[in-house]
Amino acid sequence: MQRYKLPYGVNAEIYSSPEIIDQSIQGKYYLGDVLETLRHLIPEYRNQVQLIYMDPPFFTGQDFKFRQPIGTKGWSGDRKHSISHIAYTDKEDRDDFLNMMTEILTLAHKLLTDEGCLYLHIDYRLSAYMRIILDDIFGVDNFLNEIIWHYRTGGRAKRYFSRKHDNILFYRKSKGYYFNIEAVGIPRGADRKNNMKQGKDANGRVFWSIKSNGKEYRYYEDDKVYPSDVWDDIPHLHQQNPERTGYDTQKPEKLLERIILSSSRPGDIVVDFFAGSGTTLSVAQRLGRHWLGIDSSIFSLHTCRKRLLNNKNVINIGFFYNKTIPVLSTMQRNYQELSIYNF
Repeated sequence: MQRYKLPYGVNAEIYSSPEIIDQSIQGKYYLGDVLETLRHLIPEYRNQVQLIYMDPPFFTGQDFKFRQPIGTKGWSGDRKHSISHIAYTDKEDRDDFLNMMTEILTLAHKLLTDEGCLYLHIDYRLSAYMRIILDDIFGVDNFLNEIIWHYRTGGRAKRYFSRKHDNILFYRKSKGYYFNIEAVGIPRGADRKNNMKQGKDANGRVFWSIKSNGKEYRYYEDDKVYPSDVWDDIPHLHQQNPERTGYDTQKPEKLLERIILSSSRPGDIVVDFFAGSGTTLSVAQRLGRHWLGIDSSIFSLHTCRKRLLNNKNVINIGFFYNKTIPVLSTMQRNYQELSIYNF
């Protein structure tokens, strides 16, 4: 792997294997204000993006941290051996935040292809507001699901029922949207089914059966079962999970894998406007998708760069971190004049 620096004062880094330097860039990460960056990207990527996933601030009124592990104990998950930095502050005025999200979602709609979809990951604080905004931008008829991601981690409330789920609003851009439920089905499995009998058919396939009104119903172990709109099979990341990067709000790769597999194909463009720890980008890269990531936190840049460069599927990726956002045509003009230095 080599590191290439774009000339002409463009503040960027390209990481690539020398033998594929003439190929297009698989992923681009932009450090900067999300609205400013999106306005620069619209001319190039209008109607080009297949999938957008967004996990914006939840309007919690809190500071969220990036924890930098120190020493062996720190990298083993011991929080006492780490340094905490504020990655971002979630303390905006509500009206300002809703106005910002309205503009971001409007630009998101412009980026999507007619086959494209958007997943907006929020919680109880914003779900009602975002549903109204998205209905206005995408159209009521293009709402597909409110996915409930249920988890069991965290404390227990005593004055109300514990809040143990996030909301993921799923919208299409048009009736011609792409969605592949087969990509996220899993075999039914061999666990015993209540009140059912196990058997084998003439081809040796194992099934569980039950009779009702004189009719037998069979459920084969190798048949696929598919997720509903309640996802309770993907847990939060525990503190010592090897996926952990130190970001407070990091989401598990299994969650993004389900979204990306069902709503995009290899070679499609996947975008995350609040890249954070880089989970969306890392999974998209592993699954052979192109990706764009945006974040305003320097700790996000450092975390994503390290995580993505450790990904075995890395091909050509670029990191841009100044106010001048180069579009693809600019990069293509400069690409053959890259100055090379060892990485």
